[in-house]
Amino acid sequence: MESVSWYKRQDFWAWFAGIVFIAALIGAMFGFGAMRGWDAQSGYTHNTSATSRDRFWPEPYVPEPGVKGRYGVGADSRWYYWKLPPDQVTAFTRLFMWLSYVGHQLLMWAGILYSQLAKAAETPNEKYSTKLGKHNYILLGLNVFFHLLHLLQTHITYDALAQDVSIASSQSSVIMMLVLIVLLEYKERGMIFGWPSVHDNGSKSRKVRFSYGPINLFRKYHGYAFAWAVIYTFWYHPMENTWGHALGFAHTWLVMLQGSLVYTNMHLNRYWRLLLEIWVTWHGGVVAYQTGGPDMLGTKLWPMFVFGFALVLVLTQIFSLPFWRRIPWWTRVFPLVVYLAITIWCYSWIPDAQGRTWVRMQEIIRIPAVYYLYALMAFGLLYLILYIDRRCNNSRGSYDIKKKPSIAAQVMFIMGSVFVYAVMVTLSALLQILDVQIDLIALMILLVGVFIIGVCISILFLKQIMLRQSAVGPTEEKHSDSEEYVSTSKLNVKQTTTYSTYDQTKEKDQDAVTTKTERF
Repeated sequence: MESVSWYKRQDFWAWFAGIVFIAALIGAMFGFGAMRGWDAQSGYTHNTSATSRDRFWPEPYVPEPGVKGRYGVGADSRWYYWKLPPDQVTAFTRLFMWLSYVGHQLLMWAGILYSQLAKAAETPNEKYSTKLGKHNYILLGLNVFFHLLHLLQTHITYDALAQDVSIASSQSSVIMMLVLIVLLEYKERGMIFGWPSVHDNGSKSRKVRFSYGPINLFRKYHGYAFAWAVIYTFWYHPMENTWGHALGFAHTWLVMLQGSLVYTNMHLNRYWRLLLEIWVTWHGGVVAYQTGGPDMLGTKLWPMFVFGFALVLVLTQIFSLPFWRRIPWWTRVFPLVVYLAITIWCYSWIPDAQGRTWVRMQEIIRIPAVYYLYALMAFGLLYLILYIDRRCNNSRGSYDIKKKPSIAAQVMFIMGSVFVYAVMVTLSALLQILDVQIDLIALMILLVGVFIIGVCISILFLKQIMLRQSAVGPTEEKHSDSEEYVSTSKLNVKQTTTYSTYDQTKEKDQDAVTTKTERF
């Protein structure tokens, strides 16, 4: 593949323009908010703010029995502060935000599908380029338009999806995406300390390494799930002029920018991908600190978010960077050692609600536990999906090479995938409408699992749309999306330990393309 200087790369300049755009948009958020006198930093500043008492209801720190969302378990955490008072909500404010969200979501999914179908017949070396394709311009244009629309909508009707869906669903959708990135990057960096990755050829690595079939399946269709996670969260919040909102909108834009650059070399850049993955570390910390209150150090959640996400960084995420494979393996513990030193020092003075120190250190394992346990669950579900799909196909016998489903069948599969996400959004709305009184953190963790299940089911539908290669026979099938051979019988499924020549060549091509993107 021919190397192209960074200043001649269309994908680099599109990426750079995207960074400039979000910086300007955040500036506009703060500028327009300041012009209108908005200063609603959190619910704790409600009574000292110049305008918040006219704009919002106060946080329900004192329970209000009988008022939906303002009493019961964790009412103050379940109530989203930045939304219109219920008596100011109209059919127009609701219609504007829902039509905007649905339009953005469906058009982006359509753009991703168009991109995949247009590139389906190409090899990795052909697919990825420094040049922008028609699909890139479409996706970039859509995202820019809907960001400008959201800013306009915030200053016209204000309300976002927070009025109608649970706050836990917004947070869970992003955590779901971050958990699934653990699977997405598994081949290159393994699970812990960069092991066992595709680069490890030892016998122990081969024994404990996950099957790459489910990993490759998710890598092919992850764009749809990630688009839902960030667009849903993007429309959950109004464009309020706080640093928590600004960092959140920056993150969702950066992920949308990454999706808009699909099939470009920039999309593969490991440093850029790592930034997208770890952004939540400081964003989560800032939001938790901002909303934690000035005199509630012992009950603030920022240490759990900062040190929890940072632990995943030093155990797993940082090993996305290619230089780790070029230095001695024992150096991989250095980030963890530094992390532990900083964490132990911080928890020597971070108190709990009773003023005790040291006792909160156990909270740093909560977020990593969610990451790794749900990543394992997602892998198991994807493996099950491959098994079900192959059994269904084998029961019908082999089919023609690159046989494409009929238009009616494709529409049915697309509708099935969209329906799954519609169910997820409906569930989130029902939690709000029915005022389900569950602790926010517990509900978030529960919804992450529900959303992962939904994503896996939607992938089963999407998988039927793409071109498929013919089955080798009634008991063995090869798939064009780099899934592994799986032999089946009436009694068992046996996974082989080798790849086809096609898969080996494809992975080498992919590595060659990715290597080119490690530098701008």
